[in-house]
Amino acid sequence: MAWRLTGQSAQPTLFGNPSPDIIGDGASHTIYGGVCWSTVPRCRQFDDRGKMKVRFENSPINELVIATYFNPPLFALRSEHVGLFWSRVRDEFPSVEQQAPVGGAEAFEQLGGEFFPMPRFWFVADDKVNLIQLQKNAFMLNWRRRDADYPHFDENLKPAFDRYFALFEDFARKDVGVDQINIDLCELTYINTIESCEYWQGPQDTARVIPSFAIPDVGIEGIATPAFNCTYVHARSEDLQLRVSIRNGEATAKPKTPVLILEIKAMGRLGHAGKSDADAWFVRAHDAIIDCFVHMTSKEIQDRYWKPLGEVS
Repeated sequence: MAWRLTGQSAQPTLFGNPSPDIIGDGASHTIYGGVCWSTVPRCRQFDDRGKMKVRFENSPINELVIATYFNPPLFALRSEHVGLFWSRVRDEFPSVEQQAPVGGAEAFEQLGGEFFPMPRFWFVADDKVNLIQLQKNAFMLNWRRRDADYPHFDENLKPAFDRYFALFEDFARKDVGVDQINIDLCELTYINTIESCEYWQGPQDTARVIPSFAIPDVGIEGIATPAFNCTYVHARSEDLQLRVSIRNGEATAKPKTPVLILEIKAMGRLGHAGKSDADAWFVRAHDAIIDCFVHMTSKEIQDRYWKPLGEVS
């Protein structure tokens, strides 16, 4: 499932580019615009060495996005090339859709002979769970829960991204004439959603899930619990920042059903990097996101409802 924003508060800009809306289609949640305050949810600082990875049997993850952005964009890539790439993945992604490009102005640049900027293409699996996104300056892979179990980043999702990216590199070299793809910006996004349940029935219960979360007391008697839409940026290193967003809304498929969304996005500008450098960055980004999620959220909720499967070094 994904969601749509209504009246979203302004998001911070990272590394000079707005973070694109790369979330899959089929919106099922309406997010209320809200307020931001100074209380910062806790993401514990940690050492990269000796990292432990925690897994949950009932993880609230709803969508994961692995994204790479190129600089320079692949100017030689045109809409008429896209069918050649689709032929390489069509057995797994039989549907194609067009969307507006996302990202900075470079996504809209065009060469002579092009009447319109090349759109962003979606290659969608039959079950709608997996989605490849392609535009002149970006290649992305989405996993969306639908009715599927979470297949885990290390064992399945990152290897799948690597396989499709290798197909894309081969296509770019043989069919487009691009000798080298320079990866400038990487993003890894985890979107966790919690619909009304035993431990969270609305905004007033958010601190049960995120103990450091607080709604300010505005001193007005009888006021309803407000909608909120808050974003915090944590600098982990020069090339790795975490953007933590906490929002509440309503499940559009289930009117009046409240939903809590915790999105953790790792972003890093690598410059003119190759695929191996991006791979190393994604390892660090994944560890940082998991560490942030585990230390932000309630251990009681983790143990009782999400059920840890143990730690793997």
